[in-house]
Amino acid sequence: MKGLHLKACISALILPALLLGGCKKTGTSTEENQPDTSTRQINTEANPTAGWTQTSYTYNIQSPWNLPQSSRYSYSGGEHRFWIYPADECQYEGCSTGPRSELRMNNNYTSGRHQFEGDVYIVSGSAGTDIMQVFGGSTHATAIMLKIHSASSGTIKRYDNETLMTSAYNKWIHVNVQHDADNGRIYVYLNNTLKGNYADRGNATHYFKCGVYNISGSRSETRWKNVKYWKNGPVGQ
Repeated sequence: MKGLHLKACISALILPALLLGGCKKTGTSTEENQPDTSTRQINTEANPTAGWTQTSYTYNIQSPWNLPQSSRYSYSGGEHRFWIYPADECQYEGCSTGPRSELRMNNNYTSGRHQFEGDVYIVSGSAGTDIMQVFGGSTHATAIMLKIHSASSGTIKRYDNETLMTSAYNKWIHVNVQHDADNGRIYVYLNNTLKGNYADRGNATHYFKCGVYNISGSRSETRWKNVKYWKNGPVGQ
């Protein structure tokens, strides 16, 4: 009798444990495998053209005056290609500026909000070269220049000053430059990240340029595509 009573007691303890075990969620539960919100990737990229109006434009190419344009510029498949050498002339006979091969956008303005957009590929070895500029200023000839330097596998700076990007050679980089001419400010984005805003060096007749201008190495080359012109939107977003 004592043995039977002991077996009954053990069964009474084991059965509830088995029932409880059968209701427990496993480690493969969909709910338990959901990522915590703190580990989810958050998209912090800006959209520099949101709220802007894309505007048509015309352009001309400035290249060494004593050479056929095709010797320093080509266009194919939507891609503009510009290159220069140290001994090259500037764009017209008698000018004293440095070698250049550039797209000059015919978008002259003195007021309002204007934006340049494009993708640039900077060939390694390009150095001491302005790759994009907003022309016009009262204290200097330009409002801003983006310049490639050879350090750190290609460093893009505002002129020779603030570093905007390193490791810039041999990859496509998305460029947006917003100019609030009414308030004298310029906003620079690289790959949809705001890199800084700067005074525009005074009111003047402004326009956009891209390509290659000036050189400190043996050869400079950039390739530009998806070049667009935008007007009248919010700046510094």
